[in-house]
Amino acid sequence: MLMLLQVLSSACGGGVEKPEEGEEPEEVVTGPVTLTVATCNVLKPSGRRDEMSMDSPMVLKALARSIMQTGADIIGFNELDETLIGSGQYSLKSACVAIKDFTWSLEWPNSIHSYGPVTYSYANGFAFNSAKLKLEESGYVWLSKEEEGVWYVKSTSAYQKVGSPARTCIWARFTHNASKKEFWLFVTHLPTDSQGGAVNMAGVVNGFAAHKAGSTPAILTGDMNSSPSSDAYKTLTKYWKDGNDATWGTLSGSSAKYYYTVDVFSNNRSDRRIDHIMTRGCTATDYRQVIVTYTVDGNAWCPSDHLPVCASITIE
Repeated sequence: MLMLLQVLSSACGGGVEKPEEGEEPEEVVTGPVTLTVATCNVLKPSGRRDEMSMDSPMVLKALARSIMQTGADIIGFNELDETLIGSGQYSLKSACVAIKDFTWSLEWPNSIHSYGPVTYSYANGFAFNSAKLKLEESGYVWLSKEEEGVWYVKSTSAYQKVGSPARTCIWARFTHNASKKEFWLFVTHLPTDSQGGAVNMAGVVNGFAAHKAGSTPAILTGDMNSSPSSDAYKTLTKYWKDGNDATWGTLSGSSAKYYYTVDVFSNNRSDRRIDHIMTRGCTATDYRQVIVTYTVDGNAWCPSDHLPVCASITIE
């Protein structure tokens, strides 16, 4: 009998691995898992007044506080520039150093020039709580502006074959550490109406997410430049579910000076709700925007022309 057990153990690669002495076996949490997910566009235009610029520690600290107050386990970013994605004094990671356990992936590009090279002036990115989540794999594709259902892995292919700059969609596969539940994150930034291509790219996002995630729960975040009445939004919601029926807006409206008071943000206009968190195979509730201000000359100012938006997402 002893010999038989030894043979079976050898055939099975040594049998079942036992925990080290004094080591407790890992317990897998069962039941639904709820995460807080956020999206934040942090455009830093050069036209801002000095006291409103994100190169000001006061402004950047306010932005960091707004990100912290989302309480997000995972957050998608849009319109990052080279200084925000770097490691210098004004980087987003440096500003948010007080957020515990965050892992940052901010260097994903979002546009290409006519001569080919990519630019990080409008980069996408994401950050996540590595104490709760494990990043299994990630990457991005270029969304075709004109060709239906087409995406590209290389920027040169995107430009040469599409004939115009395309935008990107980040993808990332995560595992929830405690429950071992798997889900996908997609982060994108669609063009404005004047730039063109948003409707087609929305369809490409849908097709790419279906190709990548299959039936696994998935989350889409980003500045879609698309209000609930737009064709691009209607295209996205053929595949994704938007559980947000609020009428508040996250975009303050256009301004040549690029600075915004809290009063402008609070205008109750549904056409300004262009930053979205959508789901597939999981449920989003409790949508909310985060308003953090700083004071200049007695007035309350917002650090960016978008407010962070967050939601609670439950994976069964």
